[in-house]
Amino acid sequence: MDEILDKLFDDYAAMAIKSEDIKMYEAEVRNNRKWLNKNLSKKQKKFLLRIEDSKDSICEISSFKSFTSGFKLGLKIGYGVNNE
Repeated sequence: MDEILDKLFDDYAAMAIKSEDIKMYEAEVRNNRKWLNKNLSKKQKKFLLRIEDSKDSICEISSFKSFTSGFKLGLKIGYGVNNE
């Protein structure tokens, strides 16, 4: 079951990346990174990258947990409707 959910989530995430909202935020991140690269010291850049990596990990984990919870809830609802 976990493998199926992983595959479904990967397909969902690939579709979400194409979203105009996501593209807009990615452009904003790129612009801000350029500014930071010009204005931060090497040590500050390294620290900022660690923060970004941690936030990305949190986002990825919470997105996956939300997706799987929603999927399981959908299955339970479908199962309940079919048994009535």
